[in-house]
Amino acid sequence: MTLFFNILFAWIALISGILLSIIWLLRIVQKKIQKDRNNELLIKIDKFLRTINKFLRKNHINLGYLFLLSSFIHGMLSSYSIISFNYGTIALIIGLLLWHTFVDKKNMGKVWIQRHRELTALLIIITVLHIFEVGGFVGFDRVINSIKSDFSPNISTNEGSSNSDYKDGVYEGTGYGYGPDLKVLVTIKDGIIDEISIVSHNEVGERFYEPAFDSIPEKIIENQTYDVDAVSGSTYSSKGVIDAVKDALLKAKK
Repeated sequence: MTLFFNILFAWIALISGILLSIIWLLRIVQKKIQKDRNNELLIKIDKFLRTINKFLRKNHINLGYLFLLSSFIHGMLSSYSIISFNYGTIALIIGLLLWHTFVDKKNMGKVWIQRHRELTALLIIITVLHIFEVGGFVGFDRVINSIKSDFSPNISTNEGSSNSDYKDGVYEGTGYGYGPDLKVLVTIKDGIIDEISIVSHNEVGERFYEPAFDSIPEKIIENQTYDVDAVSGSTYSSKGVIDAVKDALLKAKK
């Protein structure tokens, strides 16, 4: 369920960020529309945009707090670490600076609106970079598949943690990490887990999945159980490897 809330708060942060940013764009569009007062359609559009703009301006502070809170929760759920520096962290810092310029606008004088707009433009750029950084938009189809893997009857957390009943051989297992179809080969020798290799995957961002790929197989072999802790900052890839190993060990049971 962690993945569900992670993606949920990511979308809340994105949508609230868009709503915060379009106020400026709406005003630009309105100014162009207002130049033609004789067009009835444009007058209706202008009236509609005024209504939206009024609502957004009225709730600007609340949307700002929603953006900051959802961004922070998303970051914590993504990394399980207070210090995790990436474009998402930069976006959160820019959000804090935007909040500062807004609440301190009286002391800043007329320059505050210019700084506010510059930071807004920068936030849009950094957000786009962050989306590319994590491999694009994440839909709730990944959430559903991840939840299915948690409750799948083929992968039980009570099975596969003991090595006494394993048959020697090489077994393939499949898990769901940040992306689907993470496949591993688990080698059983003399009844114990001897080797784990990752043969294919659909994870994105080497900086996110490599720590899990390097660490989780070693931990499982060392402890002879898949019941190991995820790697901070690589939580979903860790989960994918663990689930794939569980799947393989289930096939290795005598």
